[in-house]
Amino acid sequence: MFGALVADPALHLLWSLEDRGVDIRIDGDDTLVMKPISKIPESDRVLIRRYKAHLVLLVRGCNDVA
Repeated sequence: MFGALVADPALHLLWSLEDRGVDIRIDGDDTLVMKPISKIPESDRVLIRRYKAHLVLLVRGCNDVA
């Protein structure tokens, strides 16, 4: 993870989701699982689709450190 480049908006999106209490994990081959879905508005879902690869890198990196 360290040394990987991720888009700044992806990092801010991840922080925002975590601040709202969204549990984020990777299930299987790069499948993002986020719960509860009710805390994720459509505008964020658009960003999640756009930055999926970046979010996967960030979540994996966090899991490697934890």
